[in-house]
Amino acid sequence: MAQIAKISKQVQLKSSGHKFYEFFKNNMDYIFVQMFPEIYQSGKVVEGNGFSHGSVIHLKYNAGKPEEVKERIAIDDANKSITFECLEGDLFRDFELMKLKIQVFENGSNGSSVNWSVEFVKANEDVATPHHYLLCLSKVSKGLDDYLCNN
Repeated sequence: MAQIAKISKQVQLKSSGHKFYEFFKNNMDYIFVQMFPEIYQSGKVVEGNGFSHGSVIHLKYNAGKPEEVKERIAIDDANKSITFECLEGDLFRDFELMKLKIQVFENGSNGSSVNWSVEFVKANEDVATPHHYLLCLSKVSKGLDDYLCNN
């Protein structure tokens, strides 16, 4: 059996971690398409009650190339984290497994931060490590942080 690999990236935030997490959790399904049209083309809940724990979303996005994916959402409010388990989509051409996780931290007087991690299993050895997902998610985090600081 293939080994699960993990990569991550932490982004410092100027906004409060609580505000960032709540906005992300409560607006992921439609506002992100408006805020980041160069990355997200569409987002729709296809199973469940809105963007909530256990729901399945269908996303069309561009993280270097246009792709579609269906993901199951796992929300953990106590740890300010959301996990997106990929169920089907274009990325399965290159990966056998893919999970993305966002976790927001309050850093006391140093503000807050968001940690993005990607767990994956490559379909074969020729597949590149998916750093491009972390680059896109960092861009989204910085853009959302700027928006929250200015609104």
